[in-house]
Amino acid sequence: MSKFKARVPIDIQKKIRKYLSDKRLPVSFLARDLHISSISLHQQLHRNTMQVDRLWSICKALKWNIFQEIADRLEKEIHGEQAKAKDIEHQDVKEEVSQLKKTIELLENENKTLKEVITLLKS
Repeated sequence: MSKFKARVPIDIQKKIRKYLSDKRLPVSFLARDLHISSISLHQQLHRNTMQVDRLWSICKALKWNIFQEIADRLEKEIHGEQAKAKDIEHQDVKEEVSQLKKTIELLENENKTLKEVITLLKS
């Protein structure tokens, strides 16, 4: 079972609707380019998922690379997770070093005590 979330943190359909709105392009314009009805495209833009081939067609029709935006977002998340993992690893190493220093101190004290006992026994 995967430890990753199944849901993409980017609402792709919402981004497409906003892009159309920002460019003042009606959905019917895009639907015509995709050779589908406006109603069908409206439905697709309000679903939770979209097939990659449909998304590809939309990007080509709009001359807009939403895949790059997705890739940039993913890159940031991956680097963020890697940074968190390094921080956790760094903290673990610090704790281990601290424990090892305590162990060394105890062993040095024990060694010193044993040397004193040996010296006393020789006398």
